[in-house]
Amino acid sequence: MPVKPDPIITAINRSRAASAELDKIAVREPTLSNGNPADETEEYAVWETASHKARDVAATAWAEVTATQPTTAAGAIELINCYLEIWSEHPIKAEHQVSGALKILRSFLRSIAE
Repeated sequence: MPVKPDPIITAINRSRAASAELDKIAVREPTLSNGNPADETEEYAVWETASHKARDVAATAWAEVTATQPTTAAGAIELINCYLEIWSEHPIKAEHQVSGALKILRSFLRSIAE
């Protein structure tokens, strides 16, 4: 019988992909020759729209992570790894996201402790 993958791993992979896309867009911000944002240009308006969309997709993907309970110990470990990755790269961002991750880990641990 095939083993069903832990849904938290799928959610984490979506979140990582969305964050990577957001990072790719962020580094393509149009700038003027002096390094300032080219915020008065059409190119910038297009970039800004794409940036907002990517930010929304990343936020939705992270919300899915924090709403998905692991179903396996491997999934719980992957959630911890995901949080630690975020914390090591963006400590302030991670501080705001820790409560959701801890709540679903607590729920998973309660479910296997019974």
